[in-house]
Amino acid sequence: MPHTAIGARALDPLTRDPHKAKLYRYDPYVREALGSLAPMRDPGALHRHTFVVLKPDAVAGRRCELILRTLRSEGWHPAAATTVRFDPLLVRELWRYQFNAASAQRIAVVDPLLSSGRSLLVLLADRNRPEWLPASARLTAAKGSAEPSAARSTDLRTRIGRVNGLFNFMHTADEPADVARELQLFSYQAGWDWCAGPLFGTEVTGAADPWETVTTLLAELEAEIPAHDLDVTAGIGRLARQPGPWGDCARDRAEPAHIDDWLGVLRHAPLPDGSGRWDVLTVLTSWIDCNEAGVLPIIATGTADAWRTERTDEATNEVTYA
Repeated sequence: MPHTAIGARALDPLTRDPHKAKLYRYDPYVREALGSLAPMRDPGALHRHTFVVLKPDAVAGRRCELILRTLRSEGWHPAAATTVRFDPLLVRELWRYQFNAASAQRIAVVDPLLSSGRSLLVLLADRNRPEWLPASARLTAAKGSAEPSAARSTDLRTRIGRVNGLFNFMHTADEPADVARELQLFSYQAGWDWCAGPLFGTEVTGAADPWETVTTLLAELEAEIPAHDLDVTAGIGRLARQPGPWGDCARDRAEPAHIDDWLGVLRHAPLPDGSGRWDVLTVLTSWIDCNEAGVLPIIATGTADAWRTERTDEATNEVTYA
């Protein structure tokens, strides 16, 4: 008897990574996603659409408008939008197959960072993609590495002024299998109605223009999260004028070599309110090591070129590029 209800070839249209396909056949969120997306009138919608999550650091750094303008200039246009709020469980399940490579320092910092406010989730329609390349895979290639050391001047993350390995402002899904899986995870908060029109081809009475929705939601988020320069030197200077354990760190341990002292305070002291929270987060994200040396993620980020690979449909013997 099989240990999965997902057929051996069910994920062929959604991923070019055999290792990912094998693991995802046993992933409960993928199974639910396939059920949730079954009513789609056109399965190609998962190739024409992807999404971007603009995280709380993008809101604090006031990068959201720049990101959306840059995406639109490259052919990715908002089709729907809502908000989500990260919690520790969502963080670990969203990055279930990558978190094994995260350093203990990164794990300590990512929860207070991503829980600092709501994130903006924007479904994107790709108007510039080649027929063979899914919107998600094209965006993954254009976005560039999360590691600043691997950055190129043409990467979207470079163009929007990424600060460090965690202050990179946006998250996207690697390819259609990840779009499905991650939208399922977000659906436990947001449901599916917010993106039903573009993905399911259903008529939504009184649906707002996507740009109007994005603009309204962004104004709400910016009212909730104060603007911040995300500058580590300035942040230490401001913290040094404050009482309490974070002020003590800024005054007495203001070098990266003392990151463990700062993380020790993080374990037992709440972050300051308002902009002070972002002062501390700026220091922490600037000084930590994000990844465990020598440890690879369970599933690595794929390449756009993988989608050029021919795949034969055994039933028809036809070659497609999915």
